[in-house]
Amino acid sequence: MARIPLPDGDSLEVVRALGLRPQLATAVGGYDAAVWNSDLPWRLHELVRMRVATINECTVCLDWRTPQAADAGVTDELLAAVMHHDDPRFTPAEQVALEYTTRFCTDSARIDDELLDRLGEHYDAGEIVELTLVIGKYLAMGRFMQVLGLDQTCSLQAELGDRVGTS
Repeated sequence: MARIPLPDGDSLEVVRALGLRPQLATAVGGYDAAVWNSDLPWRLHELVRMRVATINECTVCLDWRTPQAADAGVTDELLAAVMHHDDPRFTPAEQVALEYTTRFCTDSARIDDELLDRLGEHYDAGEIVELTLVIGKYLAMGRFMQVLGLDQTCSLQAELGDRVGTS
């Protein structure tokens, strides 16, 4: 149940909340669409999304799977392992990305050059930017919805596009 007054309507609470500030809804919709269309492999994307969900304690995100995840070979057992970035089921690139995700969400001020150097062994600068923004989207929107008591959804693009003119 929302912790702030929302306009009446049948759309998701998060959409009605963002509708209170259409200029921000447009930005959120664009950000969500960009993350959804990320060039990162879907397996990595889903592992990172799930790691953020465990940190945010987002019950909806913990239970929801991106449709592309199954096609990328992501299993529930693999997702359950994201709490341990050094799990041998993860590639070295995934391990460092999960470590980076955890540190970004819990202790970002102490991400040191050594971690960024290890990330750079597997990802180019553009991929690091993309990974960081993917992590940031899930962290920010998860906390936005959790703190304000809004219903939660991991992908807003269709709903936002229909309601506030974003694509």
